[in-house]
Amino acid sequence: MAEPMTFEEFRLRLATLLDLRPEQLVPEASFVADLGIDSLRMLDVVLQLEDEGLQLSPDLAWQMRTVGDAYRVYCERARAP
Repeated sequence: MAEPMTFEEFRLRLATLLDLRPEQLVPEASFVADLGIDSLRMLDVVLQLEDEGLQLSPDLAWQMRTVGDAYRVYCERARAP
């Protein structure tokens, strides 16, 4: 099993998926309040990450309020068997 992405790699991938500048994606940045990302867009990101082989469920989109939350969920899922 491959090691999870570092935070830097994760935020570069997320920046691409969200069409944002990587420097905007700091751990404390709120997807809604700071980045203007609505729940449908977050669901789309979760589904795209799922397409890349990460075991996620669409429900997780609602748990990821900040970039840090998203990275935590990603790390938990990337390490899961």
